[in-house]
Amino acid sequence: MKLIIDIKVSDLPRAVIFYTKLLGFESRIQKENWAAIIVGDAEIHLYKDGGVTGHVEFYVEDIDNEVRKLKNRGIEFISGMDKPNALEVDDFNVTKFPWGRTAFFRDSEGNELALVKDLE
Repeated sequence: MKLIIDIKVSDLPRAVIFYTKLLGFESRIQKENWAAIIVGDAEIHLYKDGGVTGHVEFYVEDIDNEVRKLKNRGIEFISGMDKPNALEVDDFNVTKFPWGRTAFFRDSEGNELALVKDLE
């Protein structure tokens, strides 16, 4: 069994470039109206005619390293201080919550995504 998350997009080729070139995932298949992006043992399906518009999270072991890597690829992180239970935001817009840290950003289609790391 494999987890699949469906995300709505308006420009499929642009979205595939975002998820493969900027986030570094691999495309398994691309059709006229949808594409499958491999994320570990799961997949993100990008749909022109369906899917959610946010909030998708990627769990990471080292959030600071991942934020630096994605910033170098042109990803802009946004503050999460408007979220419930947000405690503070650092200079890289990584937001601290009682349960961990989250770095929010948007994909090429405006969908909210986030990197998350639990407190240890």
